[in-house]
Amino acid sequence: MARQRKHPPRKKRRGRFRLIYQLISLVAVAAAVVTACVIFFRVNQVHVEGISHYTAQQIVDASGIETGDNLVAMWGKGINQRICQQLPYVERVALRRTLPDQVTLEVTERTVAASVENSGGNWLISADGHLLEQSNQEGYLPIVGLHLVEPKPGSPMEVIEEDRSKANAVTKLMVALEEAELLSQCSKIDASISADLWVTYGIHQLKFPLRGDYSQMLQLFQAALESGKVPEGEARIFDFTVADHEVYVQRPKDNQENNQDKDSAS
Repeated sequence: MARQRKHPPRKKRRGRFRLIYQLISLVAVAAAVVTACVIFFRVNQVHVEGISHYTAQQIVDASGIETGDNLVAMWGKGINQRICQQLPYVERVALRRTLPDQVTLEVTERTVAASVENSGGNWLISADGHLLEQSNQEGYLPIVGLHLVEPKPGSPMEVIEEDRSKANAVTKLMVALEEAELLSQCSKIDASISADLWVTYGIHQLKFPLRGDYSQMLQLFQAALESGKVPEGEARIFDFTVADHEVYVQRPKDNQENNQDKDSAS
């Protein structure tokens, strides 16, 4: 007796074909959307926000964006890199698209935090350690004791090998001073000594190690000023190099004579 062949139910076959048709339809719709974006969404307007050092046209020229460029295919990271490489005051650029034809470049600029004294001419520098431009204009916080190597606008500060630990500390200290809103009240940062950083703050001197939590040290400094133990109008040295989590406060004359009679605040 011959065996009967078993055939799969037609409903299962139809279900499989239906799934295939749905997938093909989705791919077709996606392809149509992409094609429409490529064909129809073209740059017609470019707006620039957040600038003070540059004109909008300078930003647009550095971006490489041109009228008629595809709005969807733009690569924001590449545009950010091109602008930052050409314009040293620009820290970052965010790209915002507005359909059907508008692009907005949101610019975040660096500000001058200090001026690094250099034999070839002083350099303006941001708090995060980027060189901005060469200038001998006065009025900026001077940083002394660092020797720049092949300085270039827009690049991080490079120094000779023996100054690298000091330069790294100076950058971290400037960031901490800026965050604590104390940087504008400083009149000098001295990195001439190999193991310490000296900051002139008003009539006071602050002595920092090359490593440590500068934010915490500045909190100790502010607490010492507010404690009432420092007479108003009298200069003091605030030394953070003696012990962790403490600041030693002493008179400048006592420091010069190596007097060990010190007041401490923790």
